[in-house]
Amino acid sequence: MRRLTLALPAIFTATVVCALPAFAQTPAPAKPASAASAPTLLSVKDVMRHIINPAAETYWAHSGEVDDEKGANDRVPTAQADWNINIATAAQIAEAGNLLLMDGRARDPNGPWRTYALALNAAGVAGMAAAAAHNHDKTNDAGSAMYDACFQCHGRYIPRPKDSLYRHDIDKDLKAAGKPQK
Repeated sequence: MRRLTLALPAIFTATVVCALPAFAQTPAPAKPASAASAPTLLSVKDVMRHIINPAAETYWAHSGEVDDEKGANDRVPTAQADWNINIATAAQIAEAGNLLLMDGRARDPNGPWRTYALALNAAGVAGMAAAAAHNHDKTNDAGSAMYDACFQCHGRYIPRPKDSLYRHDIDKDLKAAGKPQK
């Protein structure tokens, strides 16, 4: 187990105890690479599968409102343990935005990819602040901002069938990128 102290916005500081898998506990090489040239371990798809999706789904399970047969079901936390879950998952979302900007992952580092990754990062930071403040409305707003960043990015970078809700103007985007159109 390792203990990590995170210096987060002035609102709070968190100490996290985590068990890292064996490959993450290997000693650093004698001559560490610079952050800009460090190789990525996970593909974009793996970052989505193992970091972003679980964190976002968990955050959304503890925020927002869902209508069911009993009426409106408010999911925003009422207990500190649940607020802590939102803080932790929002932190994962914030850092995932940074992970998407690393060399080897960024599709177009100075284009929309960067905009969407930074929006994801900002939504995560907003979610952390909202959860730390126990702010109901801002917790929901941060969850919406996370969804919007994901939806916009997927709409641009994931080819979808012509009738898909995600398909914005992908043919135009592909043409502008010099790629074959669907």
